[in-house]
Amino acid sequence: MRFFATTVTGLEDIAAAEVSRLLGVGAVADVSKVFFEASLEGCALLNYSSKSLNKIYLLVTRCEVEGLADVDSVVGSAGLVELIDREQSFAVRAERHGTHAFTSMDLAASVGRAIIESYRSVTGVRLKVNLNDPDVEFLAILRDRDFILGVNTTGVSLHRRYYRVRHHRAGLSPTVAHSMLMVSGWRPGEPLLDPFCGSGTIPIEAAMHALNIHPGLRMETLALRRLRIFSPEMLDELAERLRGEEERPRPLEITGLDASPKSLADAEENLERAGLKGCVRLVLGDALSLEKHFNMPSSRIVCNPPFGVRMGLRDPQRFYTIAFASMKRASPGATLTVIVSKPVVVFRALEEAGWTVTGERKVMLGSIAGYIISATS
Repeated sequence: MRFFATTVTGLEDIAAAEVSRLLGVGAVADVSKVFFEASLEGCALLNYSSKSLNKIYLLVTRCEVEGLADVDSVVGSAGLVELIDREQSFAVRAERHGTHAFTSMDLAASVGRAIIESYRSVTGVRLKVNLNDPDVEFLAILRDRDFILGVNTTGVSLHRRYYRVRHHRAGLSPTVAHSMLMVSGWRPGEPLLDPFCGSGTIPIEAAMHALNIHPGLRMETLALRRLRIFSPEMLDELAERLRGEEERPRPLEITGLDASPKSLADAEENLERAGLKGCVRLVLGDALSLEKHFNMPSSRIVCNPPFGVRMGLRDPQRFYTIAFASMKRASPGATLTVIVSKPVVVFRALEEAGWTVTGERKVMLGSIAGYIISATS
């Protein structure tokens, strides 16, 4: 069976690598998506285990179309009867990219009508539409002439981790945090430091990875439980097996530091909600003088530092230069992976502090561009 998964634009290679690692299959990266073939069990495994994907979709069809008439024809012949029970409701979400003579709402309405007519022609039943809480959710994507129709097997995005009861105003998405760890080359067992940990997302994601925690197992809203193609027995057996693979919490060489007592309290609460209390060391301290707080250097530093006046920075370059110099003194020989919104300022600060930039990638954080920069000291 064919599937695709959505991810953050700019991190498609990280997502593809995770799909390949978890399923043992090839995965093809596309714009904000990854395409692959798998079994229904493989799809369920991704929903339970993935840390870099947002949603996983069963690929119903993908083809080129000229307009809405072609969309109607393609959807009408897609054979959707096996995907929806007669008493279930459905909804269509649509994305349209490029120049067309119709809107995304027109696309969603056209696909919805085609689904209703196709189902009624085979079963005699008119499916119910529920735009707020559907049993089955379709995603229609039209990028120029490329039309994709998928069924959401995830429901709410996997980036909404179960442990996030406290949020920082400039907090990082957990899927981005995990991907940064992969970009950094960090491996469980290596000392890791986040000197701007905020509410703890990067250290918690690192601990989850180190202990093989499957975040989707803790989500109560996974859509695959409502889809008739998934056997409840298969899902239960897989979930039980994955729980057995998780490691028991233990102290790890992962440290988060922040200058805000409130942020540290939020990180402690999130860590406890994650079931990982005691796994991560949380320290109240100033990232501009790290050597005062650590006796053992970290081999990897991964962080999401503040930026701009909103975060109290009137001279960002000076702030970054001091912070990066402090990191170099505290952990000589370490590698640094940082996400920022203004890369030029960071490049200058890294150079002044004696770091060498080794990589840069642009990612889209919603409508805002971010830049993941890697450096060595």
